[in-house]
Amino acid sequence: MKQKFTLLALAFAASGLLQAQKPDKYRETAIQQFKADIGYLASDELEGRLTGWPGEEKSAQYISRRFADLKLQPLLDNNTSWLQRFDIVKLRLAGGRTAFDATLDDQVHSFPLNKEFYPLSASANQASVEAGIVYLQFGIIADSLGRNDYKGKDVNGKLAVIMLGSPEERNPHSAFKAHEDLDLKLRHAAKAGAAAVVFIPSPDTKEKPSGELKRDAATQSIPVLYTFGWTDYLMNAQKARIVVDITALTAPGHNVIGWLPGKKAKYTVVVGAHHDHLGFGELGGSRAPGVNEIHNGADDNASGVAAMLDLAQRIRSNKKMRKYNYLFTAYSGEELGLLGSKFFVQHSPLAVENIAFMINIDMLGRLDPQKKTLMVNGTGTSPQWKTALAKVPTDTTVLKIATTESGLGPSDHASFYLRDIPVLHFFTGQHEDYHKPSDDADKINYEGLYESNSYIYRLLQVSGKGDKPSFTKTKDVSPGRSPFRVTLGVMPDYAFPGPGLRLDGVSEGKPAAAAGLQRGDIILQLGDTPILNVNDYMAALQKLNKGQTVSLVYKRQGVEGNQTVQVSL
Repeated sequence: MKQKFTLLALAFAASGLLQAQKPDKYRETAIQQFKADIGYLASDELEGRLTGWPGEEKSAQYISRRFADLKLQPLLDNNTSWLQRFDIVKLRLAGGRTAFDATLDDQVHSFPLNKEFYPLSASANQASVEAGIVYLQFGIIADSLGRNDYKGKDVNGKLAVIMLGSPEERNPHSAFKAHEDLDLKLRHAAKAGAAAVVFIPSPDTKEKPSGELKRDAATQSIPVLYTFGWTDYLMNAQKARIVVDITALTAPGHNVIGWLPGKKAKYTVVVGAHHDHLGFGELGGSRAPGVNEIHNGADDNASGVAAMLDLAQRIRSNKKMRKYNYLFTAYSGEELGLLGSKFFVQHSPLAVENIAFMINIDMLGRLDPQKKTLMVNGTGTSPQWKTALAKVPTDTTVLKIATTESGLGPSDHASFYLRDIPVLHFFTGQHEDYHKPSDDADKINYEGLYESNSYIYRLLQVSGKGDKPSFTKTKDVSPGRSPFRVTLGVMPDYAFPGPGLRLDGVSEGKPAAAAGLQRGDIILQLGDTPILNVNDYMAALQKLNKGQTVSLVYKRQGVEGNQTVQVSL
């Protein structure tokens, strides 16, 4: 049973005590404060801090009180609140008004909801359409393969009826496999002006699209349905009527924002860390599916919040660093798709063009005692970073620095990078407890957290003199929780210099585990793509489709092996 912490943890936040400490005496006090912050945020009392649930609001209130103790100023609600509220969709449900009927030679057939049809996740929530029908077979546009199902068809303003799959669905090596994707078919139909899309099974259909309305789906502006009854009737019908009535149930998420003004400073440095986590895994993301336990998220990302609070204390105590303003931010909704940080940059309490750069701390609590590697991502987003990094030497027996240039990635710095703001993301690596109920406070490497955060502080000390660094676009991998159509189910060792991709973990029930891959294996080739680093691996995944079987070359304890894997979602 995990220990509960109470708000007595706040006793460690006496800012006057911390201010009085010299750097060599600060370590013990800082570590005690880390334990207090992480101990409360990762306690069972907060029930995993899932955005939209009470535990997340408790987390936001705790961080607000810590900001007050640190004498950070509120900027919201006429400078009275640290909380920036935004709404998330918790659930989407098709209501009783949802209806679908088709007319053939004055005969009308009404399709019963959930018995002969249902809306798909991509459907608009609210829409009503009456239109003629156009049958587009598989809805494929592939001129290079000599097929265009739209040729000679008037789709504009019509209800497009499209079969699942492709004309060679039984052939796993068919060139049409790449054209079976429902999203691709929807894009073709929307571009042609379809007023609605209804998918129907093909003769070879083995799988049907899910009837579960995903709460976070990218929705179209038109109805999108799947029907599995009276399909011959529908293909010959002259017109149809569709009403979609999908209720989106919302709940609040809370960003927490604290302001530390500089001395006549024009530009602001944003220091951020997300404070939400997975709850019981009810909205997905858990690597222990079906296990109804609290995911406390001590490393992900109570550790980052504790580090951000520590930086606020250090910077407030160092007047030499006040050439910038500082905005300390704890985002929610990161685990649901960077929702809080996206909302922040769209509704910032300060001018976004006056943000000098953004520092993101996500999972800083599990520095590997053997590798001792702190990853610094985003070093290519400004020429300033290489200069600053060179000014902060490290004792490699204590901490080693590994860098990547990309400004994108599945964490909150991506939201700032996409607004042309230089970013850095600090990260001590994934581990077996990532996104599992076992990510608890007793597994945090507090000495490693202190060393890693001290490095970030030293880097901030030499990063700029109150000016705005120039921004550089980098060669990027798409951001998001899962930028790929498929997965092998592995956790990359981001600190591994290559060549190859070393595995820090393998998820049970996923393709890599089924193929016999193990932690420590090094992937050297996936399909026709040689793997020199994590970016090559990501590029290889982007070429693959669900169900595709590919060859894989790996190395285990110096010996190469070959295996085939069938990739999945």
